[in-house]
Amino acid sequence: MQYDLKDRFAATYYVESKQPLKNVAEKIADIESTGPWLGTGEPTDLYLKCRAQVADIRETSPGKGEFDILFPTANLNMESAAFPSLWLTMIGGGTHALAAYEKSRLLDFQLPQEVLDKMPGPGFGPEGIRKLLGASKDELLIGTIVKPTAGLTPEEVADICHKAALGGVRFIKDDEKMLNTTYCPLANRVRLVVEKLKQAEDITGMRVLYTPHITAQPEYLLKNAEIALENGANGLMVNFFAAGFNSLQTLRTQIDPNVPIYAHCGGKEALGRAPGQGVDPVAIIRFTRLLGGDIFRQSTIGGYLVGSSPEEGRALFKVMSEPMGHIKEMIPAVSGGLNPSTLGPNLEIFGTNALMLAGTGITLHPMGIKAGTTAMYQAADAFKAGVSLQDYAKDHQELALMLGK
Repeated sequence: MQYDLKDRFAATYYVESKQPLKNVAEKIADIESTGPWLGTGEPTDLYLKCRAQVADIRETSPGKGEFDILFPTANLNMESAAFPSLWLTMIGGGTHALAAYEKSRLLDFQLPQEVLDKMPGPGFGPEGIRKLLGASKDELLIGTIVKPTAGLTPEEVADICHKAALGGVRFIKDDEKMLNTTYCPLANRVRLVVEKLKQAEDITGMRVLYTPHITAQPEYLLKNAEIALENGANGLMVNFFAAGFNSLQTLRTQIDPNVPIYAHCGGKEALGRAPGQGVDPVAIIRFTRLLGGDIFRQSTIGGYLVGSSPEEGRALFKVMSEPMGHIKEMIPAVSGGLNPSTLGPNLEIFGTNALMLAGTGITLHPMGIKAGTTAMYQAADAFKAGVSLQDYAKDHQELALMLGK
């Protein structure tokens, strides 16, 4: 339910309890705002202003359903603790710890303009990413991942990136486990990759966005960003579950604003995989967008990861792109089982408003990485022409070999 918010923000929860749902909603509103009045005499106006209210209850069966709580913005510190204020109010207090119910899940939240104005949001939006790459409005953007994560030298990583770029990929990211080990240090890896990508660009005329993984402890995060950018990186990748959600806002506000941030979400399933419990991916994506992530990983429709149903894909894509005041859109990076066979269903949902990110769907092609990229583009051409992959593959060797594999 949409609210006309003023001095309040709204959070929607799903709960299963043996108690009446109204009791649970009122309990959460109480403990996550003021608690009982502890002063002398009648409650003050300030106390009443700081107190949350239950706005709506939608009970589907006894003790089970959804409800909305309106929290006062007066309780937030939006200058120096914007994200912590929101997180602790909606998630980090007793909300999910009460013994009064069996399941609880934050489904989504709505913020008023006064709060949105304090959030940086993405620096680019899909149009900005395309401008950075010199890509046309409807051009399909295929990307890949440098895998495996261990046992690769900087030279080997650069060689993989070079071959992929020659094949026509427009986006390359490090794997999330590539954490700048002694055998593959950040500076040397980025420098060599950038050199190889420039060589490929001189041949193909196509620019590639490369986001090296810089996730680290807080005191090293900005230093890693500086190292990556000094060595030529034109994007950055951070896992905000490992580095903290605030790492996104730190990078967005304290580094070159002309650098897109790939917000890797490995870990969100630990919060929201169990039905009816934890934090819904919709809320995770909304936080990520508010804090400044430009690119967000979306599970491949028909892939091997959770969140791969068409229904969830559409729901998450909506949160990345719906109007949010001055906050720009995010662009999804579709991965987790993307290959020529699964590309079509994802183009049907996301169109060209996504980075189609194939790891082994490109790198394990029998003819090599360049051919693997070609096979992906051939699969896209088959989809646009309305031709089955099997029929299209009869005249396209790269696609035929990948389908056979």
